[in-house]
Formats: sequence, C-alpha cells, structure tokens
Amino acid sequence: MIRSLDTAHRAMQLEQVRIDALANNLANINTAGFRQVLTRVEEKGAPGPDSLDNPEMQQATAARGRRVPGGGSGWAPARPLEMFQTTDTRNGPVRATGRDTDVALMSRGFFVIQDEGGERYTRDGSFTVDKDKQLTTPDGLAVLGDGGPIKLEGNSFSIESDGTVLVDGNSVGRLKVVDFPDTSLLEHAGESLMRGIDGAQPEPVPAEEIVVSQGHLEGSNVSAIETLVAMISAQRAFEVEAKVLTAEDEMLSKSVNHLPKVMG
Repeated sequence: MIRSLDTAHRAMQLEQVRIDALANNLANINTAGFRQVLTRVEEKGAPGPDSLDNPEMQQATAARGRRVPGGGSGWAPARPLEMFQTTDTRNGPVRATGRDTDVALMSRGFFVIQDEGGERYTRDGSFTVDKDKQLTTPDGLAVLGDGGPIKLEGNSFSIESDGTVLVDGNSVGRLKVVDFPDTSLLEHAGESLMRGIDGAQPEPVPAEEIVVSQGHLEGSNVSAIETLVAMISAQRAFEVEAKVLTAEDEMLSKSVNHLPKVMG
C-alpha cells in the first residue's frame, strides 16, 4: 500500500512537469522564433517513446530527449517511468514586417548571439542597430557573423539570401548560423535564446544550405489548440492521480486505525 502511495505521487510529479512545460509553451505563443518544448514519458528499458503531447509532436523529433531532473519514476513498479524533454525543431510561420533589420531563417539552424555567459542561439531575427552601428538584439546583445560582431557603418545595408551582409554594396561578413545534431541538448535561456547543455557543441551550417529572408520574421512554432488540448489532458491525468492518492491514503488510515481492533 505504501508503494501505491509512492506510485501515485510520482505520477503526479510527472504530470506537473508536463503541465509546466505546456504552460511555458503557451505563454510564448507570440514570441518570435520560440521553439516549444516537447515532453515524453518512457518506460525504463523500453525501445521507444510511449507518449508525446500529441501525435503530431511524436513525428516532430526522433531525439530521445534529456531526462527531466526530479521527474522521478513510478506508476508500474516492474517498468518504472521517466520523463524526457526535447526541443521541437519544426519551423514557425513566417510573416513580412518590412523592417530591414528583421531576418527570418528559412533553413535549419540558429543565429548566434554573444552575451556575458558565452554564445547563445536563437531563431528570433528581430535585430536592431545600436549607437555604434553594430547589429544587435533588442536587448543589446551582439549578433555574430563568421568573423565576429557585424558592423553596419555606411549609408545603407542589405542581407542576401545566403546571409551575406552588404553595406553600401560591399560585403562586411556573413551571419553565423549553426545547428545541433541533437536538439535535446538545447535548453531555453530566457526570451527566445537557447544554450547548449552537457558540453554540446554546435556545428556550422554550410553557406550553401543557409536561406534567410530580410524584412521577415519567424513566429513561434507553438500551436494554441494542440497545446490547450494537451494541457487539459495532463490536468485531468493529474486529477485522477490525486484521487488515487487520496483513496490510498484513506485505505491506509482505515487499516492502521481499525485492523488492530479486528485482530484484538
């Protein structure tokens, strides 16, 4: 009976992790370039995923994902469960903005941003030009090119489809675009920025594979309807496990309080 209490408790923990991830996805539905987090529950020793937030997400990534700290295991003592998270790599919708400093990455990969903690990665191309004529994010973080920060000192600039930046018709560099073979080693680092974990190293995307579109922005790849449906499902599962926990607790209480009387 104590084991059943632990099983229900751990199942509630798993659903709470799923609910938190879905809530964060939903909160960033209007964040440019945001990549939603997928959750998956696997049986230890099982060959593949048992479930994802919805069938379409199951096809979105083949990565096993990273184990969620504190996700625990439970439900079936013989086949304990673990929860994993990975990043959805599907592109979001692209819209025209007409701003020269907005850039949508149409191919795979991420733009590279420099901050105090090192390189960060993003699909959000809503850039700007600071007082020093440097291409930056709205927060003032430098956008990196193949040779470092990009300077736009001149009268006009444009960005070619391969990421080459032209100032007054002359090339001043190319937007640095990298990708991760295993996107499960990416985690959100605030806003639409991401960072590698567990020593993950990005790989440069070949110039011939880079496709960008100036004057456009990529939106979040979160589907409001799919996320709401998944959240309702997770909340219901949490409520069911809470009822199981309460019922088991009541049975344990009766056993402790009444069994000695019966035996006496």
